[in-house]
Amino acid sequence: MNKAPWVFLGVLFTLSLSWWGMVYGPASQLAGQSADKGDGTAVLPRVGLAKQGEQVYRENGCYYCHTRTATGGEFGYELRLSQLGGDREITDEVLGKKVTAENTRLINLAFEFKYVVAAKKALDDASKALTDAKEKVQELKDAVVVAKENLSDKTASFKKVKADVTENITAQDKKDTILFEAYGLSGVEIKDKALMIELGMGEQIIDEHRKIANEAIIKLTDGKAQWSDIEDMVRGLKTRAGAQFKLQPVVIDWPDVQNGVALRQSVTRDFMHDTYAMPGVMRLGPNLANAGGTPALADSNQFYVHLYQPRLINEESAMPPYRYLFRKVKLNAGESVPDNALKHADLEEDYAIIPTEKAEALFEFLKSLRTDALPEAPIVENQKPADDQ
Repeated sequence: MNKAPWVFLGVLFTLSLSWWGMVYGPASQLAGQSADKGDGTAVLPRVGLAKQGEQVYRENGCYYCHTRTATGGEFGYELRLSQLGGDREITDEVLGKKVTAENTRLINLAFEFKYVVAAKKALDDASKALTDAKEKVQELKDAVVVAKENLSDKTASFKKVKADVTENITAQDKKDTILFEAYGLSGVEIKDKALMIELGMGEQIIDEHRKIANEAIIKLTDGKAQWSDIEDMVRGLKTRAGAQFKLQPVVIDWPDVQNGVALRQSVTRDFMHDTYAMPGVMRLGPNLANAGGTPALADSNQFYVHLYQPRLINEESAMPPYRYLFRKVKLNAGESVPDNALKHADLEEDYAIIPTEKAEALFEFLKSLRTDALPEAPIVENQKPADDQ
């Protein structure tokens, strides 16, 4: 029996299976993947008018006068402590000497909040257990006595630290601010009205004080620290002290961000879904890296008027008019102006200037240009002058 055809088919099947598993399978999986912004949000390609607008942008040579790139620079980290962990000694060890005396006092008061709440919880637990377990009455009575004494001690300690923190402050609103900042940093929640009154918090936390507590932070660095300077502290706060914090990159020397060109530097991923990458040639006109996030595109009518006759918006504009991206329609006597026509006092009378689909597509394309945060390019904050801090 001639087995050659079967051998051939077997080899062909084996090669096909190998190709399917090693080439087609991985390729199809990769094709189904989409880049994300680092938080699971996909970076989606442009569609519809925005996609068409990319071609309009290119065919009109916009990239000759406008860049779409924001240059990078140097930045440091501002470390903000937003909630303390449970262990005071570890927290002190992690923070070391990098905390100011004022912040140290605030941390002290925050921990006193923790101690008071812990003591109150022990009292509540002991009191409940006393009710539920009659057979342990004497033992639980003793626990209640101890808990009451402990709560009294912790409350007295809290008041002493509070008095120390607010010793040189006369304004009540500033005292309240410090009190509720410490409350927010402590991470505890007090619902007992009697205890709240005892601690000077009032019977109920008003919205203003709740806002202070929710937004309470301690700046541990000034925004100029490099990662190597704070790495141990950050890891210690997270893994040992159990604290909550925010790590905010802050601009030190970054002209494009400081001048409002963009919120971060431009990176390759910004051009990922472009048919043609058009970073730009020169900045005769504004940089468009974050065009979609600027006020200039908040009003479509103003954009179209600028595109039709730039000097109606800016007398010093060097941009040429793009009138061929609009239709000029003669209005008959008594005929009203269409809703989509340009509105400006200095446009030709008795005519309606209407954007074409290409003009609308260009507008949608520019709206799609945004410098949202990416893993390799975080949003950075401008470093304020020392006098403003």
